[in-house]
Amino acid sequence: MASDLAIQDVVIEKYDAILLPGGRAPEYLRNHAALLEVVRKFDRQRKWVFAICHGIQILVTAGLATNRTLTAYEHIRTEIEMGGGTYSTQQAVRDRNIVTGQAWQSHPEFYREVFVCLNQAQQVEK
Repeated sequence: MASDLAIQDVVIEKYDAILLPGGRAPEYLRNHAALLEVVRKFDRQRKWVFAICHGIQILVTAGLATNRTLTAYEHIRTEIEMGGGTYSTQQAVRDRNIVTGQAWQSHPEFYREVFVCLNQAQQVEK
């Protein structure tokens, strides 16, 4: 599926959340200054930030691991800890407005928490 919006064109106020998926892309995307700023803005505005597997690399590079408990693919543990966070072995973790998941095997727990958060956001809007 082709994208219809460039990162630098994201208007944070139009969205309730951002999702940072895993795979190999975060290894490269964490070097994209505009993306890092978008993620930081979501956090500053207390909007939901969801990340799973290697997507947590973007959170760490954006400086959002500090004083937070996060989970991720086990090979990201050192990055979380070096970024000032605490690594959890749980399948999914919610720390304030950030929800993280370990890997694709964590999808049930991760997306269950994602939908709880999105439902809360929807209730606030009503």
